[in-house]
Amino acid sequence: MSNDHLAKLEEKVQHVVDTVSIQKMELEELREQKAKLEEENATLREELANWSDRLGSLLGRLEGVAEEV
Repeated sequence: MSNDHLAKLEEKVQHVVDTVSIQKMELEELREQKAKLEEENATLREELANWSDRLGSLLGRLEGVAEEV
């Protein structure tokens, strides 16, 4: 194998190594984003459940008042 071929092979290998490194960093960022979004989703679901409970309570109170009238 000539030096030219070896140099091209080294260049390609380095490109692959660089690409893999970049993809690993991107994957870690995506995992962090996913964890953050899952946490936010859980918080929003909890808020929705609280709002639903409060709304149900208010509707129950309104029905009670309507029955009295």
